[in-house]
Amino acid sequence: MRRFSFLAIACSLIVLTGCGGGSSGSPVPVTYVPPTSGPFVYVMDGGFNVLQILQSQNGVVAPSAAISGPNTGLQNASGIVRDASGNVYVAIYGNSFIGSEILVYPPALAGNVTPRLVIVGALTGLSGPFGLAIDGQGRLIVANTLGNSITIFAAGANGNVAPAVTIAGAATTLSSPSGIALDAAGNLYVSNQSGTITVFAAGASGNAAPLRTISGAATQLNVPLGLCFDAGGNLYVANENSNTITEYAPGATGNAAPAVTIAGSNTLLAEPQELVIGSGGLLFVTNLSVPGVPGLMTVYASGAAGNVAPVQSITRMIGPIGISL
Repeated sequence: MRRFSFLAIACSLIVLTGCGGGSSGSPVPVTYVPPTSGPFVYVMDGGFNVLQILQSQNGVVAPSAAISGPNTGLQNASGIVRDASGNVYVAIYGNSFIGSEILVYPPALAGNVTPRLVIVGALTGLSGPFGLAIDGQGRLIVANTLGNSITIFAAGANGNVAPAVTIAGAATTLSSPSGIALDAAGNLYVSNQSGTITVFAAGASGNAAPLRTISGAATQLNVPLGLCFDAGGNLYVANENSNTITEYAPGATGNAAPAVTIAGSNTLLAEPQELVIGSGGLLFVTNLSVPGVPGLMTVYASGAAGNVAPVQSITRMIGPIGISL
């Protein structure tokens, strides 16, 4: 099951600040010329920062902009997504000190900025939110890992507001849902940490049974977290426990073997969390824990398979988790 080791991440932050981080001894640069144009990728890291990173970045992370500071409310965060207007949504998983909530920031990543909207309270149904997505209507879709539910909020939702739609109940077979993604038809794909992918029809609500389920030994699913689709409709899954990325053909169902697997020591995968397809079909993956390094984003060429080395690796982040374009 998914475990958040935020004390360890905080300790990594202290180490990184004190000695330059990692095992190379090279200090993190404190001055740089920020890139002025994208494309960018946006990463939620465990150091309580949202980082805007140029997709062509390689080596020590040099964000061109960030959300960071005590006014942001960023702590115990997990998923991230941006809407069509560039607003940034962050899931706060919650712990014994803070409750589950969704924070929404304006498009400009302006440092120590206060959220413009906060979805929080008993009516929201939020319970360990992790994966986030925005649908074609601008609604926010949330996978609640602790609540075994999917909650969908109207565009602009704020405060202690009830979701417009909730998917929950025995028929859904949701089991610690974590990652979510929408296909071209609007069908909702959900990763369950129990080792399955459940697919719900567009417009599903209540105690709805999934259209399809990807499940079984042949699937190689092992605590699946992040999900994404490429332009051809192939589904990519980050498997935390096996340090693998598995890819499934459009329409895969049942005990389906992956069409492609990225796995092995050359890949540098280490507790992969979430993933997105960026410019040129590049696959960006956040890795929570890398030996000797607080965190790493690995980037793979389109069509990568097997024990392949990343074409880029972005280092010195603090336990990167969520990622979005």
